Amino acid sequence: MFEFGHAGFHRGIGGYYCEGHGIDLPPMEPGSLGMMSQWDESRAPETLVFLRDDDVGEWTAALEHLVGLLLELGIPCHYQVVPRYLDADTAGKIRRLKGGDPELVHFNQHGLNHEQQLDGRSVYSEFAGGRPIEDQRADIAEGRDRLADALGEAFSSDVFTPPCHKYDHNTLRVLQEAGFEALSAGVRVDFASRLYYGLGRRLGRVEFLGKRVSYHGCSTPVSGIREVSASIDIHEGQDAAGNRIDKTLEDLRREFSVSRGRLRAVGLMMHHEACDTEEKRRVLRLFLQELLADPTVCFVRLDDLSIQEKG
Repeated sequence: MFEFGHAGFHRGIGGYYCEGHGIDLPPMEPGSLGMMSQWDESRAPETLVFLRDDDVGEWTAALEHLVGLLLELGIPCHYQVVPRYLDADTAGKIRRLKGGDPELVHFNQHGLNHEQQLDGRSVYSEFAGGRPIEDQRADIAEGRDRLADALGEAFSSDVFTPPCHKYDHNTLRVLQEAGFEALSAGVRVDFASRLYYGLGRRLGRVEFLGKRVSYHGCSTPVSGIREVSASIDIHEGQDAAGNRIDKTLEDLRREFSVSRGRLRAVGLMMHHEACDTEEKRRVLRLFLQELLADPTVCFVRLDDLSIQEKG
């Protein structure tokens, strides 16, 4: 069950940002992929939305623009920091940001290196390929220590995002040992994926038929850590031929409509460096403003969604 333990809806620019609000959402049935169910709409907005920005390291113009936009709109965001990418200048800016807007900026761990050698080649999926648990434990611990040292109290050590959304049962064991509370990866909402996830969940699998099983909105097997994943990549997609394309405002509207019809909590994933043109920035602003203006949408923190009701 999603539970929110703070107090109050906070009205943003034309909409609501929920800084937690003492509302319990209905229980999720096993294997349901967080499907919407009937509940009292007077108690809370219909769709909960969280934002995640990946690959934070160097302080760039693209990162500064995104942070500035979200602060202007009053929308909370979880920034996933790659420890090896982080430099001293960026660490200092992050600490100052957290001190000034503690409820809107949250900094979490995004692996260690964001790459590994697999079959003799460098790949970005740091925890894929059956890496020994000792290696994963060492890298996750080193990354966590680096961020704690560099960011101090600005580092939130409760959420972990595996690079490329790939991990295995050993990763989950290590995260549990380290005390992480939430895992944020990716979740698909198409019919075939929902069937696949449902079967994989019934079997208690982390991976099935060579692909990862999403437990979005539920506890993962092995570790019991809550998965709270993103279903929409804001900036880029693929056409029918598999070619990479930039998303239009209409693309985002359509994807959000589908996601909110199938999930109670919808995650929006960004890569600030991919938001590199005026048109992409315009589309992002307009899309977020539309969500803020929708009284049935509530922006929440990812770590709020990871809290499970006790008992």
